[in-house]
Amino acid sequence: MKLIKAVLFVVIIMVALIVGVLFSTRNSQAVSLDLIFFQFPPMSMAIWLLLSLAMGMVLCAFVYSVVNLKLKRKNVQLQRQLSKVNLAQPGNKAIP
Repeated sequence: MKLIKAVLFVVIIMVALIVGVLFSTRNSQAVSLDLIFFQFPPMSMAIWLLLSLAMGMVLCAFVYSVVNLKLKRKNVQLQRQLSKVNLAQPGNKAIP
């Protein structure tokens, strides 16, 4: 089973590398990015696209972590309320 996972991992990495090389060769024209107050020097379009993808992934991870922390906090609060209700009822034991 470990051998199959290792081979599958190597195949996936090789496919990703091939797709990445093809992507960068097809998008090699230099493009300068002009923001309102700042202009970046010309770089390959593939680099700009990969940078925007990476920034989007980081931003999504940050937003997800904030939402996840809020949900975990709410879950702990509800677990406390549930244990209080269970302890308040006679004959019931607390749920672990």
